[in-house]
Amino acid sequence: MNYNEWAEEYFNDAKNVMKTIKKYEKRIESGEETNEENINSIIAFYRYVYYDILNTAKMLKNRAEAINNA
Repeated sequence: MNYNEWAEEYFNDAKNVMKTIKKYEKRIESGEETNEENINSIIAFYRYVYYDILNTAKMLKNRAEAINNA
């Protein structure tokens, strides 16, 4: 597997995590959830995971570009 393919997989994973975040945000907006503190902590966790995945994807993309430019 090359870095570009690997980076694309990470970008796709980040999109899926963002869908999960949006799902929890909608639960709060709709008033469906009564324990907002719990849901907000879940959202915070997923945001941390999202940005970690996104940063890894960017790092892999940069490595791919460095190899291609070498």
